[in-house]
Amino acid sequence: MEGYPPGATWPAEDEASVQTREVYARYGLAMYKAQVLEHGMVNAVIISRMMPTIRQYPDRSAWENAFDQAYDSELAKTFGNMLRALESLALPDQLMVRLRNAKADRDRLAHRFFREHDVNLLGFSGRTRMIAECEEIIERFSSVDVDLETFVRPECERYGITSEWIEGQLSAAIAAAEVKD
Repeated sequence: MEGYPPGATWPAEDEASVQTREVYARYGLAMYKAQVLEHGMVNAVIISRMMPTIRQYPDRSAWENAFDQAYDSELAKTFGNMLRALESLALPDQLMVRLRNAKADRDRLAHRFFREHDVNLLGFSGRTRMIAECEEIIERFSSVDVDLETFVRPECERYGITSEWIEGQLSAAIAAAEVKD
């Protein structure tokens, strides 16, 4: 975007440009929701595997280092390998099916979405279909993420990771971000 300051909104002079920008925005939100789900999957694995080991470390610093290494290791996995790691948690069958479907959605978004919609991007009704499809995928990612979080919530609460604790952490992160602005 030559001539625009960093962070400026992409200009859209006509309806087609506005709608095209919306396609990209919804696609971006869908990929963001896929990454949120991936983090939820990692959180589930980490809670079940690392939290029970806290007393095995000589001090909190050693445990935090092991925790961080485990977290980084899990995040480095592909979505498919994250799914395999979840299998040991005995998730409800229906939730595993939905997670596998989410993997298929994520893979399609990442590898084929725009290729499959190459002609659709050229017309109003095609772009409308692309936006609607992204909205459906966003909802599926969000829904399965909520259900996964609900499944692991009792384990989280057992270790003091309550809704209140999470809200406190989020408030602190927001405050830190505002200081940087």
